[in-house]
Amino acid sequence: MSNGVVGYCGSCGGQLHAGDAFCTTCGTPVAAAAPQAPSAPPAAAQPTAVAPSPAPGEQVLAVIGGLTLVGGFMGLKQKAYTLIVTERRLVFAEITKEKATAAVNAARDQAKAEGKGFFGQWGAQIASAGSYNDAYWQMSPDAALAETPGNWAIERSQYQGAKFRTGMSDENTNTPDVLTIKASTGKWKFNVSGSLSALKKTFREVGLA
Repeated sequence: MSNGVVGYCGSCGGQLHAGDAFCTTCGTPVAAAAPQAPSAPPAAAQPTAVAPSPAPGEQVLAVIGGLTLVGGFMGLKQKAYTLIVTERRLVFAEITKEKATAAVNAARDQAKAEGKGFFGQWGAQIASAGSYNDAYWQMSPDAALAETPGNWAIERSQYQGAKFRTGMSDENTNTPDVLTIKASTGKWKFNVSGSLSALKKTFREVGLA
């Protein structure tokens, strides 16, 4: 401070100079008159940072097997697919010959390891047809999409509807049930090897029909 002033009296506000034992204005001893430094204000409480809950993964709502994509001249170009339905998209996973063969071999080897004979192994191989579908319940949709080069997806925002056509079967005609899916990006027709009524019910349950 200027003019030798080192402080102010806490009693009267008079100036205090270096060496003063008493306030020259009111006579209060400097030790008692010295103003007390105000205590520092308490630090503002910091809000507790709450970590946001991790975004839930894309949930699989349904896994539908037994679909054969029909294309090419006279519908001769066919590929087997499993449809994985999530709340965001429809993922089509191709069942390649290599994948089907691996599932059959694994089922046969498992049955053999369990001591089953020829017929037991044969039955296990037949039952293995749906085993690769079950795996998609545990697999992330992204992993399913990347599993095979022939896999692809339709976003729900692109989906425009589905049609179900019952096939005919008599002594002269034998045509399969058909599922047709339409989207803004195209239209695809699948032969249905399972129950068409069960397929319709599943589509309704997942909001696709």
